[in-house]
Amino acid sequence: MPHVMQEAEPFFFNGNDIAVLVLHGFTGTTQSMRYFGQELHRRYGFTVRGPRLAGHGTTPDDMATTGFHDWVSSCEEALHGLAAGGRPVFVAGLSMGGTLALNLAARFSTIVHGIIPINSPVGIFEPPLAELVLNKSAPARVPGIGSDIKDPMVSELAYSELPVSCAREVFVLVAATSAILSKVTCPVLAMHSREDHVVPPRNGQRILESVGSDDVRLLWLNDSYHVATLDNDKDLIVQRAGRFIEEIGG
Repeated sequence: MPHVMQEAEPFFFNGNDIAVLVLHGFTGTTQSMRYFGQELHRRYGFTVRGPRLAGHGTTPDDMATTGFHDWVSSCEEALHGLAAGGRPVFVAGLSMGGTLALNLAARFSTIVHGIIPINSPVGIFEPPLAELVLNKSAPARVPGIGSDIKDPMVSELAYSELPVSCAREVFVLVAATSAILSKVTCPVLAMHSREDHVVPPRNGQRILESVGSDDVRLLWLNDSYHVATLDNDKDLIVQRAGRFIEEIGG
């Protein structure tokens, strides 16, 4: 098994009877969600698990051997582990992690009590990424998409190169998840940065309009770019997510 980068390891904080699964994004690592998870545990006492998605936090070569089925399986395993004790489970995710949260909510409605997708794609992409996926002559690797952060003192632990084969897998995952958004019936708190250079902000509005839940909220983040969980709005995200989980799960 490839060596896992320092700070990319999965994490678990044992707390009260409310469990939160936190999912990192495409080509990223648990580093982007660790502060969020730690603070949900410290401030609210929640039990929090942050799994490392298959092929992430190691090498681009390792990632190139994986696809959306592997990433979904990583999430499902962690979800069922948290739910084993019968406690309510909430799922929060950044970027593709939020897409995975929506996917889990649509398919496991009796387990997932609420979700918090943050800067998550549900079918609206920037044209260059779509053009890359459609280009049959595209190279095997292109420059990475990590560390879109407004705070100049912070950086994201993410791959510097992106396997194009995995970019195609993301498109399949996002398209399939978008097609089942109406099956999401649990409460939803979507968050999206007004200035996001990776996932167009219109995705936040699409989530609001497409899920089947009667309780859907959209919080705009005004002082962060794509990796908002490490950016200037990170404490606002923790605060709003914590209140939402307490309200629904309490």
